[in-house]
Amino acid sequence: MPDSALLALTWRVTRRKLAASPLALVAGLAFPALAVWIGLHDSYDSAARFFFFLLPHVFLVAAQDTVRSDVESGALESVLFLGGRFRGYLSAKSLVLAAAAAGYAVCLFALFAAWGAAVGGLRPDFAVRFALALVVGAYYVAVAGTLSHFLKAGSNVLALLLAQSAAVMALVFSTTSRTGLLDYAASGRFPGLGARLLFGALVAVLPNVVVAGRLPFFTAEVVVGLGLALLVQSRLARSLEIRK
Repeated sequence: MPDSALLALTWRVTRRKLAASPLALVAGLAFPALAVWIGLHDSYDSAARFFFFLLPHVFLVAAQDTVRSDVESGALESVLFLGGRFRGYLSAKSLVLAAAAAGYAVCLFALFAAWGAAVGGLRPDFAVRFALALVVGAYYVAVAGTLSHFLKAGSNVLALLLAQSAAVMALVFSTTSRTGLLDYAASGRFPGLGARLLFGALVAVLPNVVVAGRLPFFTAEVVVGLGLALLVQSRLARSLEIRK
């Protein structure tokens, strides 16, 4: 099957799965609605902080159930995937998911920027923050896709969300001391290697914290993590065998 045909097939299958996913539909409607509600009841600036921080989760929700359920359902035993073409399909699926989520994010950003221009809240750094959100979103797709080789249904997304909940709780507790990770992140200065490593671990679990654009070192960590996750996912796909 030519690559273009494989991509077209992957797009049709992935689009239908996303459209049939209650979680994706609810999240896709609730996220912009909540951003607008915050903007109307507080300020456009507050809505912007919420919008950019949570925008990468659009990609995370889209990346639910990427691999394992397809493998176990027997769908990849179709003649369309003979000769190991199912590996190409699984690799293309992550690309298509990322592209679909990015398209949705671009539409949201365009509307959000238009709103900002109308109320005088649009800032030049929004473009940088949006680009960083796309990088973090791609990281989520790669990591969730890797986890989906081992976890079926939406367990890959649930595992990441649980890890993030634990990280947020740890971050909240860190603010009870005189200085904590939030203080270090806000200033961009860390007192030693231990604090850097601890914050680096937080970034690996909750990379949204780099979207503000004030932590270039940790943004590089997300880019490296994205590359490593893609490499691991590629190796897992190449070694995958369909047992009839």
